[in-house]
Amino acid sequence: MIPNKVIHLHSEQRNAKPTRKISAGETVQDIRSGMSDSELMNKYHLSARGLQSLFTKLRNAQLITDAELSERTTPSERTVELTLFRCPACGMPQLSEFDECPQCGIILSKYPGTKRVLQSPKAGAIAQPGIDRVPASLRGSVRDTYRGNIQRTGFYETTGVRELGELRWKFRTAGWIPASVAIDEGAAYFGSLDGTVYKVDTATGTERWRRLVGAGVHSSGTLWGSLLLFGCFDGSLYAVDCTTGRISYKFATPAPIYSSPAVIRGTAYFGSLDGCLYALDVGSWTLKWKFKTGGPIYSSPSSDGRMMYFGSMDGQLYAVDADSGKAVWRFRTSGPVSCAAAVADNTVYFGSGDHRLYAVAASNGGEKWHVEADDKLTCSPAVTHDVVCFGTGDGRFFAIDVKTGHERWRFEAGGPIYSAPAVTWDTVYFGSTDRILYALDLHAGTELWRLRTGGHIYSSPVVHKRVIYFGSDDGHLYAVS
Repeated sequence: MIPNKVIHLHSEQRNAKPTRKISAGETVQDIRSGMSDSELMNKYHLSARGLQSLFTKLRNAQLITDAELSERTTPSERTVELTLFRCPACGMPQLSEFDECPQCGIILSKYPGTKRVLQSPKAGAIAQPGIDRVPASLRGSVRDTYRGNIQRTGFYETTGVRELGELRWKFRTAGWIPASVAIDEGAAYFGSLDGTVYKVDTATGTERWRRLVGAGVHSSGTLWGSLLLFGCFDGSLYAVDCTTGRISYKFATPAPIYSSPAVIRGTAYFGSLDGCLYALDVGSWTLKWKFKTGGPIYSSPSSDGRMMYFGSMDGQLYAVDADSGKAVWRFRTSGPVSCAAAVADNTVYFGSGDHRLYAVAASNGGEKWHVEADDKLTCSPAVTHDVVCFGTGDGRFFAIDVKTGHERWRFEAGGPIYSAPAVTWDTVYFGSTDRILYALDLHAGTELWRLRTGGHIYSSPVVHKRVIYFGSDDGHLYAVS
């Protein structure tokens, strides 16, 4: 007999009554009858977060057990529809439960028509195995990571594609692709906001496997040993076997993960929207430490091997000791720091919502110089031996002298630039919301070629063996040479 209790939930609508009453007995019966998450959310008018709050209250009241919640359906059946939208001001994809964009603070009700529903793949479309601890034999080294290295410079030591030859292939998914690919041994690995991670043959564009994780993937993956590590909107860091696509392990945080992990000496570092940077041992999957900031962390951590550098929505760039998790210094700006910093020659380069690109000393955070643009900096910078390149929200793209902070050249695209640039010895590549991938001469800033896609481009291009890989909001991964 289930006690006749009432569960009180805070309203998820701003102008609704403060609380809502839900019958605990009826809810428990529905759960035990096998109702899916989607059915429960529809019946009780709950968001994904509201449903998790309900589960927590039922467990705390000892009306239901953890085993009943975890075993009542298969993981694929627990997948629910996600309502996602691209913030009209800053471009970051967000979850529908936010009334205002947590990155830039824009009130979304002022911008009608920005929301878009992404349908989850059908339940049972992909078998979902159990999650096991990864054996120590799988430990290895980093094979590829976001921006090409843990310094996040976006620099690829190769000659660029100076003339557009052909579209080698494009691979279609069911959602936007803001993530960058990780490439190794003839395969490209990437996630989509359709809630799936893919492995695609780089030569032909044919699918090798796909793995449904149940929520959108904005985080770019890191290839470490035999594993692909990436964050997910469900708040978990996943480790997927590169050969089989099987989920080997996942580590849960309380909030979505946009941040792309960096792996150094067997430790994975990544941020979460709960405001913490996590350090996770990738062999034992135990938490070594976590560092709390004053705001959500969207940025991907960068490193010089000794310290982790990352930004927070509290407007600060942090330098934290990689081993101890202790803060070494912090640099305050007048706007959110949401993109990855680039580290080169004992200097950290990063942008802020205050319209400035900063160059600070890696050792103590002392400012070397800054440049001010007419709009917010909307992507991570790319750094070579002599220039740092970045884009802004008004569609301008800049090349700045790394030593002096003086402008070398600028280029105007047809829309805001959220795609972090990739640079080679002679060419720089980036995408824009005008749906175009641009290739510019690195030294003069002149346009070499452009490729139009069917959607906005937020993905950072990757250059590998004279082929450029990038994703688009039209749902395709492109390979061009």
